[in-house]
Order: sequence, then structure tokens, then C-alpha cells
Amino acid sequence: MAAYITVGSTGFDELVRTVSTQEFLRALAGRGFNRLIVQCGYSVSLFKPPPTESETFGIAMESFDYTTWPQRLVDQADLIICHAGSGSILEALHSGKPTIAVVNRGLADNHQNEVASELAITGYLVVAEPRNLASVVAESAYANLRPYPRADPRPIGEIIDEETLL
Repeated sequence: MAAYITVGSTGFDELVRTVSTQEFLRALAGRGFNRLIVQCGYSVSLFKPPPTESETFGIAMESFDYTTWPQRLVDQADLIICHAGSGSILEALHSGKPTIAVVNRGLADNHQNEVASELAITGYLVVAEPRNLASVVAESAYANLRPYPRADPRPIGEIIDEETLL
């Protein structure tokens, strides 16, 4: 099983450091994961997993700054862990994969927490912070999430006409 971690278009130092720790890798391995793919953005130099296979619990890892094919990685993943930016959250939810959104409390406003918390209340994702990510993975709260509803494919004009007709 594969876990895909994405920090989006910038970086998230604390998340990248967290996902390269033995504690996090142990939690992943304990849930049956054997592959970790990490999109680090400008935090790529901070991804420093333990050097030996025994310290990584047999998890194969790859990391990079950016990719031109993120959908391919999402498709390969069994779990998506993303920073709690709206774009990353929506991409993950639309994939239909279990999602953990990690809030960056270092940002000036608290918009990431507000958006992620609302989606967590409705059961679409799990919210974490870097400091508790390993325990969230170990508890596998992501296993029983509701599927995010698909958008109505009809053109918006048709929907407006339907809703406004007397």
C-alpha cells in the first residue's frame, strides 16, 4: 500500500520533517503501508528519513520537490496526506481516496484549520497537525470516511433555470 504526501505549491517544513521520522514510518508500517511518496516543495532538503531499512520498517520511499504528474501519484495512493490548503484538499477528496489534511499553524490566519475542520465534521477527511500525525495514522481514523460528493455535471445555467422556475 502507498501513502502520498503533498505540501502543494510552496513547502511545509514541519510536515516534511515529521513524515521522515521513525515514529511516523512505524505508524505507516503498522497499518500495512510499504511505500511512501513525498512531494516536498521547497522543503525538499528537510526530508531526511533514517538510513537503514530496519529503521524505515521496510517502507520504500521517494521524495521530490515538484512534479508535473501529480494525478498519477494520487491514483497510485491508498492514503493521501496533504497540507490543509483548499486546492490540495479538494484534489484529494475528488480522488475518492482517504485523506488526512495537515494544518499549518504557522500561517498568519487560521483559514486552513477552518476549512479542514468543517470537512472533518462532515466526515470527509481527518484533520491532523504535524505533532499528532503519527498517532492519527496509527489509529486509522481515515479508514471510515464518507465519500466526497461528486459535482453535478450539468451546466450551471441549466441548474439555475431549474431552481428559479416558478
